[in-house]
Amino acid sequence: MTSSVTEKLGEMGPCVDTGSRVKRVLVLTGSFPSRGQPVHGVFVKERVRFVAQLPDIDVQVVSPIPYFPPIRWFPRWYPWSQVPLREEVDGLQVHRRRYFMPPAWGGYVQARLMYRATCKAAQEVRQRFEFDLIDSHFIYSSGVVAVRLGKKHGVPAVITCRGEDIERFPDLPLIGRQIRWALREATQLIAVSRRIADRMVQLGADPDKVTVIPNGVDLDKFQPVPKEQARQQLGLPTDRPLVLAVGYRLELKGFHILVDAIASIRERFPDELAAIVGGEARWAKDFLPEIERRIRTNGVENHVILAGTRPQQELPKWYSAADVLCILSSREGSPNVLMEALACGLPAVATPVGGIPEVLKDRRLGILLPKRSAEAAAEGVTAALSRPWDRHQIRQAMQSRSWHETARQVREVFDRAMAQFRAKRPCQV
Repeated sequence: MTSSVTEKLGEMGPCVDTGSRVKRVLVLTGSFPSRGQPVHGVFVKERVRFVAQLPDIDVQVVSPIPYFPPIRWFPRWYPWSQVPLREEVDGLQVHRRRYFMPPAWGGYVQARLMYRATCKAAQEVRQRFEFDLIDSHFIYSSGVVAVRLGKKHGVPAVITCRGEDIERFPDLPLIGRQIRWALREATQLIAVSRRIADRMVQLGADPDKVTVIPNGVDLDKFQPVPKEQARQQLGLPTDRPLVLAVGYRLELKGFHILVDAIASIRERFPDELAAIVGGEARWAKDFLPEIERRIRTNGVENHVILAGTRPQQELPKWYSAADVLCILSSREGSPNVLMEALACGLPAVATPVGGIPEVLKDRRLGILLPKRSAEAAAEGVTAALSRPWDRHQIRQAMQSRSWHETARQVREVFDRAMAQFRAKRPCQV
């Protein structure tokens, strides 16, 4: 992609008149927290929550979910049957509809099945909440459904692409065709990293409609605490170097690579400790057996802690207790873990995927690895543990990346979408 096209990405455009301001937003996403799954889509919830705090804007959420019968023999899918159809999450009204998605081939027709369920939910919401814009997250299937729904109700549709949805799914023939259509037909598009924005344009999106807005971070929630205090509260030793990794136990997160890297630097750091915080992703196979096998094979049982799923409110303690965060993902969008860690003053060592290079280009914040391998990770972790870091300076660098700033930029995209939509389809205000 030429530099002239790239420069167009993220331009905020001219101001719109107040008559074009969005006032009522319907959020459409299949990834949103619930009482039973409090961290599922938490990054979507955080952006929506901060947008809802802006003046003169109301938000309601429709979150379609796949149907599964309440059979406890299937622990991966059983929790979906327990998700309430209506609840309030952090002050946000959430409406859910279940839709049947057959196994194996279900993904190819997911958008159509989700659309049918969403139409009913949106119609019920519209009777008492006349939304004037649809804000969708992940292009497949929610983004495809949002564009169709926007056309049905005569309102603009904005799609946020977040990573895997735009990196892998377009290569699937039937799904790719739907994604390309949605990219062309959406009123405005948001990418959480410049790399994702480039991919959207490559797939046919108009660069004038694409704005790069990375995920933010809640600076009030993610604040550093004294390292020794954090370690004592977590029951961790206070005298050992600590490398932290956070995320779902998936192959793409690279925790097995971290284990190999830890084993290779024991001679330099004989007391090193790695903590892996995170549990099973209900939509994918748990990678825990392979992580445990690597631990045994490398003989690092006394050097790796598998902390499992921890509550969100505990994460600032883990970030404060650690000496370095290690992200070895094979793909990412705009990883919240990175932003949260930096907000707590923790430097990072990470692979050059998704929006990570855009953050770690500031070398005061961490080390960007040349590739995803145990050797590169070992060198990066060694370098990070061997130099001093200004943790106060790291936190200060995150002041411009708060969710408040993210919400302000999102609101500008909404208003621009409304102005663009009304210019093409004049209506009474």
